[in-house]
Amino acid sequence: MRFLITLQLLLVFFLIGLNNLSAQKNFPHIEGEVLIRIKDGHSIAWVIKDLELHKGLQTHANTKSLLSEHMNIWQVTFNKDILSDSKMLEKARNHPSVHNAQLNYILEKRVVPNDASYNQQWQYEQASDFDLDASTAWDITTGGVTALGDTIVVCVIDDGLQVNHPDWGDNVWRNHNEILGNGIDDDGNGYIDDFQGWNANNNNNDIVAGGFSNHGTPVAGIIAAQGNNSVGVSGVNWDVKLMFVVGGGTSANSIAAYSYPLACRKLYNQTSGALGAFVVATNASWGVDNQQCATYAPLVNEFYDTLGVYGILSAAATANANNNVDVTGDFPTSCSSDFLITVTNMNQSGNKVGQAGYGTNTVDLGAFGEGTYTLTTNSGYGGFGGTSGATPHVAGTIGLLYSAPCPRLALLARTQPAQTALLLKQIILNSTASNVDLQGVTVSGGVLNMKNALDSVMAIGCSLSGCHEPYNVLASATTGTTASINWDGVDST
Repeated sequence: MRFLITLQLLLVFFLIGLNNLSAQKNFPHIEGEVLIRIKDGHSIAWVIKDLELHKGLQTHANTKSLLSEHMNIWQVTFNKDILSDSKMLEKARNHPSVHNAQLNYILEKRVVPNDASYNQQWQYEQASDFDLDASTAWDITTGGVTALGDTIVVCVIDDGLQVNHPDWGDNVWRNHNEILGNGIDDDGNGYIDDFQGWNANNNNNDIVAGGFSNHGTPVAGIIAAQGNNSVGVSGVNWDVKLMFVVGGGTSANSIAAYSYPLACRKLYNQTSGALGAFVVATNASWGVDNQQCATYAPLVNEFYDTLGVYGILSAAATANANNNVDVTGDFPTSCSSDFLITVTNMNQSGNKVGQAGYGTNTVDLGAFGEGTYTLTTNSGYGGFGGTSGATPHVAGTIGLLYSAPCPRLALLARTQPAQTALLLKQIILNSTASNVDLQGVTVSGGVLNMKNALDSVMAIGCSLSGCHEPYNVLASATTGTTASINWDGVDST
């Protein structure tokens, strides 16, 4: 009887194993590479030493690059002919010095070919009222700086930027603490000569990226094309600083790309704004369809959490396919980080685009993106679409909200950056315009509305009560027993 039970149990375990194997989809990835996050106090050298051998054979495991110094994430290469990718991943995850690991997946830009050409930016205001109510939002603020004078920065991670497009005005971010061409990391942020952003793919400061900017330029234009300048179009923000990072393409490159805005905001917080950049949002208009974040991209999900700790919300585009992301998965929109806002695509008629993902638990809201008119390469303008066009409206709105004339909100952003980021995410989701197509298939059940969100910030953010922390505290000793203390603050009455 015991023997029979044992056989039955073995059969059960075997079937479970087959089921688990079938659930592990073979998403396109860089073969012979694994991304590893090392635990605090542990060394990558220890891990590599143990990964080098497998059953007496040399795997030739070696570090390729440090993707994130802050999170201790490494890109590791090995001989896939000696040890398969899945086996090396399992070996790495089981190592006592490894916090987590994943494969280096290949990412895709989230754009749908669109032949339509619009001669106006209907998403901001149109008679049908299927729009963002932008003009009334701009009556309150048009972006630029917080009520306490912090220069607001939104970071786009994409394929490249036409930096000399005439409609940027002075909205492209510059690192004024970096001296170009001297080969020195002048501001101590970990990057040499990063005077105008960073190229995480090539580990240099070339954000034009050889002219490959047919996706990044339209995305960035939706956020930051200068408004009210008698030229072309307007971004969600008339004035904002656009930080551009060339990245994506693979999981490794995306982690390296996110590391740059993290380093800049972390430095800004540490130096009370003397160095770094006040980055409040990132935009990712790319991803991988049908990929569960928890299984395949845990390191990126952890990165969203870390960005959030320092005050950065991340906006991400969902799939350009009519997928229920709750079921099929999607990277990055199935990631569970509280600091991630996930976006699906809406058209001019106020409907969810047929080829756009949804999910009651995974897709937060819709935004108008199909056929939106924005910047193109060669200093031009044209229609753009897909969830790639929807998402930057959300990232841009995050930046706009920080410019609300609310000193208390601005102070909270300085002293409690993570709480401020979560507050603004909650405001954006709670202030959406209800939409039949999105009810029951998204978290909020509605579409982004700039005016509603700003009204909520004015009502909530401007009336934050309690004892507010002082900032810019300076103490100077006047005698052996007394000191003069000066600080700035916001009246709590």
